[in-house]
Amino acid sequence: MKNWINIFKIIIFADYSFNFPKKNRIVLWDDNLKEFLEHYVKKENFTVLYSRGKNYNILILLKTLFSKGIFFSGIDYFNVFLSYVEPKILITFSDNYDIFYRIGNFKNIKKIFIQNAYRTETNEDIFFNKKKLRKEKKNLKVDYMLTFNDKVGQKYQEFIKGKYKVIGSFRSNRFKIRKKKKIDILFISHWRAHLNYMVTPTFSFKKWLSLHSSIVKNVYSFAKSENLNLVIYGKYKDEREKNFFKNILGPEKNWTFLDNDRMRSYHYCDMSELVISSVSTLGYEAISRSSKVAIFNIFNKDKSSKSKNFCWPYETKKDGPFWTSNLSESSCNKLLKKMFRLDYKSWKKIRAQNFDEVLSYDENNKIFSKLIKRLSKN
Repeated sequence: MKNWINIFKIIIFADYSFNFPKKNRIVLWDDNLKEFLEHYVKKENFTVLYSRGKNYNILILLKTLFSKGIFFSGIDYFNVFLSYVEPKILITFSDNYDIFYRIGNFKNIKKIFIQNAYRTETNEDIFFNKKKLRKEKKNLKVDYMLTFNDKVGQKYQEFIKGKYKVIGSFRSNRFKIRKKKKIDILFISHWRAHLNYMVTPTFSFKKWLSLHSSIVKNVYSFAKSENLNLVIYGKYKDEREKNFFKNILGPEKNWTFLDNDRMRSYHYCDMSELVISSVSTLGYEAISRSSKVAIFNIFNKDKSSKSKNFCWPYETKKDGPFWTSNLSESSCNKLLKKMFRLDYKSWKKIRAQNFDEVLSYDENNKIFSKLIKRLSKN
């Protein structure tokens, strides 16, 4: 019954195209981060194959219906679309969706996924299902996995056939590093609306936000005592998120809230004397861009959440030179004072010793551009 309800919603709310898709050398599966690809490939040089029920091509739907019958699958539709467009390269930024590894497995198409965010083995990420996916490995294929690091590439190879190349964060690489500082402390929000969601079988998002609240209280107290400006950088553009922090810190008197702006996130990190994160992708990216970052490594609570440990799947201690698992105010003050006093030469040395293999910075995605250029010629 639930499946029929979902199908009905898609039929009612999806957009439809009534012309055949443009034949192109490159197809982007799922429009997620389309604007980032446009920086390297002109709009007219790639065709978007929409997923998630956003847009359907009526003529491709009819071709699928005639060739596969009335009970055709989403995979059937995607494959008929690809057969019509005849691309040389199929790309996605949606590495978290295993359907991509099942489509377009044709000899004349090179498949590439670009890791979009830091991955773990908790509910929201693809590694959570790796045991099931290992059994289906013969059907899960790509040519290139463009990953944050070697360890993640090796994790993907446990259940996907293909080579991996380390490129760091594609999104962060897109932006040149700025050096002028304007913000004292930038606190990266982890707010979400779904409080009942279970991150792991033993760890609810409500508990997650409770820990997050404790951190921001301590950071705010430190900022006031040191006469520093605190900027909280939102996860979304959502008034509920702003109100969440107002309920914790009070009116915006000694702090400010900054709505999320995907195209400026890295500039805000670059502009900050100190970035504070609770093991978020943006926190990792800020470190790779040479920003000083204090990490609160507080979500590794038990066996089911161990992949939330800082630097996973690399093995690190819960506490280190710029990260702590201690939520006390005194521990917070100690870490933040240390990071503020740390000169950039010392910081770069500490970062190199503890983080360089976890996430590197490839300015303007030279590795990606070289690969696309080579595959386009073949």
